Amino acid sequence: MAVKTKPNGKHPETSNEAKPEVRILFNEAGTSGLKQYSGFVHEAYNASLFWPGVAPLYARIRTSMPEIVMVVRAFTAWARNISPIVELPEKPSDDDKRYQDFILSDFENMEGGFGDLVETVVSRVPFDGWFWWDAVPSLRLENWKPPVKDGEEPDEWRSEEDDGLIGIRRLSPRDPGSFMRWEFSKKKRLKGMVQQDYPNPVVTLPLDHALHMTFGDPNNPEGNTPLQAVWRLERIKFGLEVVQGIGYEHTAGHLSVTKTETGTLTPEDKANVAEAAKNLLSAQEGNYGFWPFGLTGEILDVGFQAAPALLEAIKHYSILVLSVYMMQTIALNTLTNTGALASQVDSTQLAVFTFNAMMDGFAQQYDEQVGKRLWKWNRDSFPGVTKRPKVKFTHVENSIDLGILGSFLSTMNGILPLSEEDYKAIRKRSGFLPENSPTNVDEIEETRNLDNPPREEKPQPETEAQV
Repeated sequence: MAVKTKPNGKHPETSNEAKPEVRILFNEAGTSGLKQYSGFVHEAYNASLFWPGVAPLYARIRTSMPEIVMVVRAFTAWARNISPIVELPEKPSDDDKRYQDFILSDFENMEGGFGDLVETVVSRVPFDGWFWWDAVPSLRLENWKPPVKDGEEPDEWRSEEDDGLIGIRRLSPRDPGSFMRWEFSKKKRLKGMVQQDYPNPVVTLPLDHALHMTFGDPNNPEGNTPLQAVWRLERIKFGLEVVQGIGYEHTAGHLSVTKTETGTLTPEDKANVAEAAKNLLSAQEGNYGFWPFGLTGEILDVGFQAAPALLEAIKHYSILVLSVYMMQTIALNTLTNTGALASQVDSTQLAVFTFNAMMDGFAQQYDEQVGKRLWKWNRDSFPGVTKRPKVKFTHVENSIDLGILGSFLSTMNGILPLSEEDYKAIRKRSGFLPENSPTNVDEIEETRNLDNPPREEKPQPETEAQV
């Protein structure tokens, strides 16, 4: 579809100015180019990493590989220290503030709250590359009961709010392991996910009723998980660990037996040698060996010269796995014999910065899907809203060394005037000082005087000179 307009935006039929017309084509051309066939995406660099077949592999790496388990635990711990925020315009109206309160209260009114959502996000999306929730709406009335289909159990969720607005009562996770295929439009735009969770029947989950988050590639419904890189490193590391284990077994000591008499070994002789080897090489006290006539034996120990090199190679690939998620700080000074405190601090700051950027992306996806949906359902109840407030997440703050904090305050003393809010922020960043302590100068002086009361002057004895 094409429309002819004037450069000044006026329709040609209502404008008498003689200016050249501009032809605008509103139709979308081409497709996304996503490599998808019959609902399956083939973007991974190895066929064994295609969904849904890769689900068990990613689950094994995420739950059993020590380096990835450490990253998951670190992400989860950080995520528990963030909270949702709703941005307001510079001069918010009363309805702007009311809508902000509504969004924040809906996180609390939702089953599991913000904590369950953010923990699922950080423990699954950066590792599987994507995750799917069914965003189930609700009517925020205390006496409202969710509808139930025939044959299903009643939903026990009840609203704690009673304002009549439409919110989200539950973000029901749909594990990627139950993924069957995708539903695409002719332009290869995602329309939904087909789920097969045996023995339940096949069901299509529409995108407009879901929260679908991706990581690494917003144009791919499966994202671009760093576990693709980890999978290759894990295979190399596993091979080195197998070689190391075999080497340690071979150098643990072996029994060498020599026949000193002519003739062949009888079955009884072989049984005696096997029994002696079992006794001598088993880890228990009181071992002994009984040798038949004509046989001599000794335990030989061979040094495993390749062990240090193998161990360093295993450590190297372990650090590479952590570096994929910018979490190499976990390895410095702990898994290796090298590394300085300065590099550990820098790596920690980089990891926190990367995590905050990742959470910004997840917050944007939540706002683009659930946030816009809530606004569409409730906008008539907030006629005075100047602009739709957007949902964002707070950031994880880097810990500041008390020495650095004290040096900063000493430098800025007398140069930068500090307000009451500054004092609160400083006390908060200290990590142990209470925030709600007196910050007014007069209150501080009063507190200081109470802590250090003036000493009572004792009367001095009179001297002859004074008399």
